[in-house]
Amino acid sequence: MGQALDVHRLHFAFTITFHYLFPQLTMGLALLLVYLKTKALGTGDEHYNRAARFWARIFGINFALGVVTGIPMEFQFGTNWAAFSKAAGGVIGQTLAMEGV
Repeated sequence: MGQALDVHRLHFAFTITFHYLFPQLTMGLALLLVYLKTKALGTGDEHYNRAARFWARIFGINFALGVVTGIPMEFQFGTNWAAFSKAAGGVIGQTLAMEGV
């Protein structure tokens, strides 16, 4: 039983490491997209519009990867860290639920 749990916790470490990167990147790219579209509309320069379209594709891929790593992460908290989830569920449960929505 201990060996299987160790493997599952290693998988959780992989999932949470990647998931940690994607939300921050998504928030930064959202600000970049707002800036680029504002400049494109304000100046009429097609260069800003092309840049915004390029970064919007990256944003979409990044957002999808964040979802793909975030949803299983919530279940892994309950299955791999049951004692922790029971003790701290009242504190972190709401945050995980908001992220899932």
